[in-house]
Amino acid sequence: MLFEFLLIMVIVMVCSTIGFITYTSFKNVSFSHDAAQLRVLFHTAATRARCLKNKQHLMVNAYNSTLTFNHETYTLTSGYRIGVLSNVYGPPSSPNKLITNPVTFTEGAIIAHPDGTLQAGTMYITDGQTQYAVTTPVSAFSHIRVYRYKNNIWQKY
Repeated sequence: MLFEFLLIMVIVMVCSTIGFITYTSFKNVSFSHDAAQLRVLFHTAATRARCLKNKQHLMVNAYNSTLTFNHETYTLTSGYRIGVLSNVYGPPSSPNKLITNPVTFTEGAIIAHPDGTLQAGTMYITDGQTQYAVTTPVSAFSHIRVYRYKNNIWQKY
């Protein structure tokens, strides 16, 4: 009787461990998907601006955690939202002030200029436990960086 009980407890613990590992892995994969989609969206806006020789706007709606570009709306994966955790300092390049605004792009829009560069700024994304940042720096050549805030340090993701 005691042996059977211990055997069942071991099976439950093994199944719980496998489930936890799978869930953690799934969360990382789902944010990687969002990060890749955001990078493609930013690059598409920059390419379209260069080809059409006029500004393109990616509108960010932090309330609904959506981005709208070219009459299409893109929503973050369930569980993620555009937002900021408490006590996180930014921007990732020089974290010297407390982040209060989840979107630092002017007027909540990411502007792609006719020369193909993107407006500098940061969009912060969270799942309630981990803080992420998608940034476009001030540069003649726009590149998108994704960071994760871990152990009070921003790390490239």
